[in-house]
Amino acid sequence: MESLELVVSNKDENYTLKIHKNLQNCKIALTANDSSHAQAQAEDICRSLDATSFNLSYGHCKFTPLSELYKDLSSNNFNHKKCSPWLGKFSNNVPCIYIFKQRYYVRSLILKYLDIPREEVFARPSCNCKSCINPYHFAYEVGKNTKLGSGDWNLVLAFLGQGTGIDQIAGAFKIHRSTIYRKLKNERILAGAQNHS
Repeated sequence: MESLELVVSNKDENYTLKIHKNLQNCKIALTANDSSHAQAQAEDICRSLDATSFNLSYGHCKFTPLSELYKDLSSNNFNHKKCSPWLGKFSNNVPCIYIFKQRYYVRSLILKYLDIPREEVFARPSCNCKSCINPYHFAYEVGKNTKLGSGDWNLVLAFLGQGTGIDQIAGAFKIHRSTIYRKLKNERILAGAQNHS
């Protein structure tokens, strides 16, 4: 069982939020004005992490970059003029967090926390700061957030069919080799599902 502890600090009372997803638990400490404020934060956090259920009780846990994010979101501590750089981990130069044995991109978590319709919507920083997670600096775009378009993918498949190595293809398209492997794996899963229909 994996456990991540974080603190969302605000004012008076300390609460422990225990969220559940895929038979795993995660403890998150909240500091809120009252129980209603703690309950609202808990629901927003659980929505952002796609948690299946949660329990809220009194308690205190360790402070982390993710807890700072939730604290700032709950009290709107963002400034229109200043960037808010992410202090946690990155994947492909994009702010991310690892929880429930899964990678979550921070800007997507913010969209879910703020309950912005997220189907086919993704956020990029308009300030040109790759680490910025300030929602006021987001440029919202509709469409699949992918590094390879369908035309590019057809070229990748053609090169693979001719025996070109994945490292060489990744270098030509300026992507990481794992992007190609991931897309190949997804296509094999889809092809297998279609064959069994």
